[in-house]
Amino acid sequence: MTQAAAKTSLPGADAVADAPQQPDEMTSLLVSPEAPDELTRFAPAELTEVMVTPDAAPVVPTREVMESRVAGFIASVRAEAHRAGLDEVASLDLLSGARAALDRHIQAVQRPWEDDPAPAAGQAVKTDPTGWSVAPGSTMLNTFVVRTLLARGGMGEIYRVRHRDLKTDQAIKVIIPEYRDDAKIVGLFHEEGRLLQRIRHDAVVSCAGLYRDGDGRSMLVLEYIDGQSLSYFLRRGPLGLTGLEALLRRLAAGLTAVHAAGIVHRDVSPDNILLPGDNPAGAKLIDFGVAREMRNGATPRDGLDFAGKFSFASPEQLGMHGGAIGVASDIYSLGLVIVAAARGEKLPMGQTVEEATAARRQVPDISAVPDRLRGVVATMLQPDPKRRPTDLAALLRALDASAAAGGRGGGFWGRLWPSRKGA
Repeated sequence: MTQAAAKTSLPGADAVADAPQQPDEMTSLLVSPEAPDELTRFAPAELTEVMVTPDAAPVVPTREVMESRVAGFIASVRAEAHRAGLDEVASLDLLSGARAALDRHIQAVQRPWEDDPAPAAGQAVKTDPTGWSVAPGSTMLNTFVVRTLLARGGMGEIYRVRHRDLKTDQAIKVIIPEYRDDAKIVGLFHEEGRLLQRIRHDAVVSCAGLYRDGDGRSMLVLEYIDGQSLSYFLRRGPLGLTGLEALLRRLAAGLTAVHAAGIVHRDVSPDNILLPGDNPAGAKLIDFGVAREMRNGATPRDGLDFAGKFSFASPEQLGMHGGAIGVASDIYSLGLVIVAAARGEKLPMGQTVEEATAARRQVPDISAVPDRLRGVVATMLQPDPKRRPTDLAALLRALDASAAAGGRGGGFWGRLWPSRKGA
């Protein structure tokens, strides 16, 4: 399975606070990459209960039985890998390869739909029993054939689609039918498309355009990114220095382009970063559903009580230091992302407003960050936004200079941002 280029993040799609180790609404329809114990609930021996004797009448297996068989197969693969001396990461890589093969099989089965004619005018399109509002194999915008539903949130869906003529894959983000005439929802949806059109950078998901179908429903045609989220990747463990630095440089470059367009993302988090080929150097920033345009250096208050995720929100997103959300807010969130990547899990930054506020009164624990990057991350995580760098390009140049000076040097960072008082 793969993730779409963007998750639906219209109002209500994300919970105010992250539930630890739980997928958000937009990933809940994917094959759940939970902890290993979740994959071993059914031991292979348990599957013998569904076998029949030669003289018994054939039994048609139920969906539950088939799911048990799949779970048993996964458990047996992991057990064999363990007996072969493979560690947990290697065994999960085996399963990842099997999932990729399964995805290719599913795509091959779906290909006959790609050249089917569009439904005739007035012809009803069957709704898939899984709850899709657009049936697999149907045509969207008279151009794109639906291959699979990638994710569904409270107010929107993401589909992987194939261009009928170009034979290329893209992602389409669409408002679910119940909200297609809601002026506020539609307005926010259109704002996301308008902002994305202003950004052109390889580290940021691209938007091919905003369209309406024959029923007037708004759709965003987005770049399809064949890769898992950073959240999923980190379940395997932390990134090393090379991966961390590549991730920092890539996302800093992408956010520089976002900020140069006068936009603040406001939800920089591992869920909103995809890694094509599990490569941090190719990371893509997605989901601009709560992004806003800056006015006089900050985004205007838009009626949302909270935009983002508690675990990666800046102090000002919680109302601290005046509550003005600007470039420095994204930089703080990026700092927390790098710390999470260095730890292999997010920092405990609070699950309530009170806890989250207390956790942001000082620089959090960054001991997991390698020495070479620790100084720059400390400056990004200063509680007061006035003491954070706001020029990511300069920050990367400073990182290079720090490396040339030996990679440590807290004094170097103090000279670069003299107003910073300790870390």
